[in-house]
Amino acid sequence: MKRTPIVFVVKEQVIRDEVGTVPIDYSPALKFGDLQFITSHDMPLHSASSVQTNWNANVAQFVVGYDQKSDFIICTGQPMAIMTIGFLLGRAGKVPRYLVWRRQAGVYTPVEFDAEIFNIV
Repeated sequence: MKRTPIVFVVKEQVIRDEVGTVPIDYSPALKFGDLQFITSHDMPLHSASSVQTNWNANVAQFVVGYDQKSDFIICTGQPMAIMTIGFLLGRAGKVPRYLVWRRQAGVYTPVEFDAEIFNIV
């Protein structure tokens, strides 16, 4: 049985408004699948951190569950975390598919690569 596509968000982001901080509205991405956040906090900069263990577990669960044929990724959060997640997908032999926010149009645009990208090196 085929599951509903998932739009994975690396880390939920917030913005400041008149009242304080509010989460970014990811609802325009719902036309591509159900939303799921990969991590709930930034990647720690110290590998012995107990937070690193939790971050690793969240990312490992994502890599195993990511379906390169139907799922998408929204890159938010730390650049190092985004790169690490992409690196781990590559190690697992999975090609990432991204959704990029087009602010002027107010929509997400899919960006996809084919397996040929693995032949670069």
